Amino acid sequence: MRHFLSAFFFGACICTFISAEDTNKLILQMKNKDPEIRRAAAKGLGEGGEDDSKTTAALILGLQDKDAFVRRFSAQSLGNLKTQNKDAIPALAALLNNIDEKKENQNAAAISLGKIGSSSFSVLHSAFIDKSKPTNIREKAIDAIGTLGKDGKSAVPDLMETLKDNDLRFASAVALGKIGSEAKQAKESLKSIVEDKKQRDKSFKDAASAALKNIGN
Repeated sequence: MRHFLSAFFFGACICTFISAEDTNKLILQMKNKDPEIRRAAAKGLGEGGEDDSKTTAALILGLQDKDAFVRRFSAQSLGNLKTQNKDAIPALAALLNNIDEKKENQNAAAISLGKIGSSSFSVLHSAFIDKSKPTNIREKAIDAIGTLGKDGKSAVPDLMETLKDNDLRFASAVALGKIGSEAKQAKESLKSIVEDKKQRDKSFKDAASAALKNIGN
């Protein structure tokens, strides 16, 4: 039994060492001249790399890479890290708010900001309420606020307003449903949508109905 335990702990140490070593290799590969290698490294750091400050720093730099796929995979990986590092929020917000960025990358940034949690609320809310921003950025910010669940409750009044916006209403209804019981003040607005016989957008009405159920009594 003693030999078994010794072997077990030795094996665990080896695995940890290999994992850390592989992570260091991936971090170095983030600086490789070949974009294919940088893409694989950015993706790999989020799938199994050591979750530490060096990993986060490498991925934050990856958000500024000249290759669009490296930026996207870096954004995705930052959201997949076990410890959601708040240091990544400004860089992810910059990617989301860059009007020249590809929509897929903006989406990846928004999703990761949502995964990071309540610390991301202010940047997501700012993007959402800024009417000068393109609709797709505001929509992605709304989606991410919904991901925050109850931590997105401060956005409820603004989400009630965008229920009136043809471009943002569906995302707003879904987000209110995800916020759940903390969105009770939106119940009447959602109910009026469900009961509006002139409203022909079935998907919107269904989203409002589902939100009502999630909010509860």
